[in-house]
Amino acid sequence: MQVATLGVLGERCHQNIIKDSKLLERVQHRFTRMVPRLRKLSCEQRLEYLGLWTLEERRNRADLLEVFKMFKGLSATPFTDFFVLQTTTRTKGHSAKLVKNRCRLDLRQHFFSERVIDR
Repeated sequence: MQVATLGVLGERCHQNIIKDSKLLERVQHRFTRMVPRLRKLSCEQRLEYLGLWTLEERRNRADLLEVFKMFKGLSATPFTDFFVLQTTTRTKGHSAKLVKNRCRLDLRQHFFSERVIDR
């Protein structure tokens, strides 16, 4: 019974994140249309002209920077709370390969540690 409840809760949380993301993207879209010279360009062209990133790109960058800080010990959050390093020596050039865990629930797929590894 709890597993089903967690699955529903995870989907609701994910839906709220999607809703908030779409709202923020609309605000960014509206802002870029305020520049008179750029009104006739597509949203992607306006963002490129203004040197702005999409919400998804900013989120990816922030996630990867946080993982780097955690790995180097520059963050208050311990790296080992979220990630496990690969123990085999077959990592093709570096020793910092992360282990990807299997997810049984949809709830887990949207966690920070799974988002970062899936990129």
